[in-house]
Amino acid sequence: MMYIILLLIILGLMLIILLQNIKLKSITASIENVIRGSFYERVRVKGNNKAIKNLVINLNRLIDEFQKIDLLKKQYEEDRKKMISNISHDFRTPLTAILGYIEMLKTDKTLSEADREEYLEVISEKGEFLRNLIEEFFVLSKFDSGDIVLKPSIINITEVVRRCMLSFLKDLEGSSFELDLNIGEKEIFIEADEGSIYRVIHNLVSNAIRYGDAGKMLGVRLEEVKNQVELTIWDKGSGVAEEELPYIFKRLYTVDKSRNSKAKGSGLGLTIVKKIVEKHGGTIEVKSKPYEKTEFKIVLNKQLRNM
Repeated sequence: MMYIILLLIILGLMLIILLQNIKLKSITASIENVIRGSFYERVRVKGNNKAIKNLVINLNRLIDEFQKIDLLKKQYEEDRKKMISNISHDFRTPLTAILGYIEMLKTDKTLSEADREEYLEVISEKGEFLRNLIEEFFVLSKFDSGDIVLKPSIINITEVVRRCMLSFLKDLEGSSFELDLNIGEKEIFIEADEGSIYRVIHNLVSNAIRYGDAGKMLGVRLEEVKNQVELTIWDKGSGVAEEELPYIFKRLYTVDKSRNSKAKGSGLGLTIVKKIVEKHGGTIEVKSKPYEKTEFKIVLNKQLRNM
């Protein structure tokens, strides 16, 4: 009898070992599939062994993280290819125009002085566009690499807004825009990097003029709210469709999903704006009702906490 019990115990142990071995083989097979790049594979093992259950749960969590990394890698690669394609297009188009006008200036001896002046103006305009494009790519690459170092000081943001709007005076007069400028009578001071804040305002106003042409209305409002400053820039142009709002700050957005396909823009301006605002510990949000109001609202702390 004792030998029979001992034999049953040995057989039971062998069965447990066999079952555990099968489970381990199943787990190993799943892991091998993941190693080969099948991140949608999940480990599935039946049984009541708590240790193996915990092992499977943790392995599946690890595979979940690998899957997320793989998706981000694919998205990054897609964005990289798209960016290279768009960079090529953005550089090629103005360069072709510049070279074309230069060739006409060199070869066409019948051009009047007025024609020459017009062609030179176009060349200058295209050259300025290229200069700004290169600058935006340079700034964005510095943000991506973490090389941007802001130099905060106490600045008069009211004066910064005023100075920035004066730089657009010619554009506004030439395009018949109506300007609603509301910056109050009181000068507002904040702690920030003046050059970066100027770039934020400049990019948003430029964006409003570029895409708000149909509405011929540009609004800028600056106000102090407790320990914060709110800057709102709006237009009454073609706006942004609701389903596209989540992507408005994504780089190259205006190239791929422009509010106006004829408008000229690198698609990097809003990306840079968001990065600068967040670097200052602030927030930016956008609301849009096409041909009624498209509004960008920035909230900045008057005193910086961390940069």
